[in-house]
Amino acid sequence: MSKIEQLIEEIKDLKKETNHKSALQIYRLMDNNKKLFLENIDSADYNFMLSNFESLSYGNPKDYNTSGFIRDYEKYFESLLFHLNKIV
Repeated sequence: MSKIEQLIEEIKDLKKETNHKSALQIYRLMDNNKKLFLENIDSADYNFMLSNFESLSYGNPKDYNTSGFIRDYEKYFESLLFHLNKIV
């Protein structure tokens, strides 16, 4: 299994955990593997998705358990998943 496939599987495993820790983990995986993701995803799409998860990761801690946070997490995750599914 290639490195990108491992990252995709790790991200997919975070789907069921709609919380701050998962958002931060996705942001770190994407940010730490930027070059690898940019080889497979358009840079504008990648930067948009990265900024979405960055905003969730570094937002106001009071918002982490709100319905708005969960809704945004699910929406951003589905968008990311759409792009990741095109890779594998």
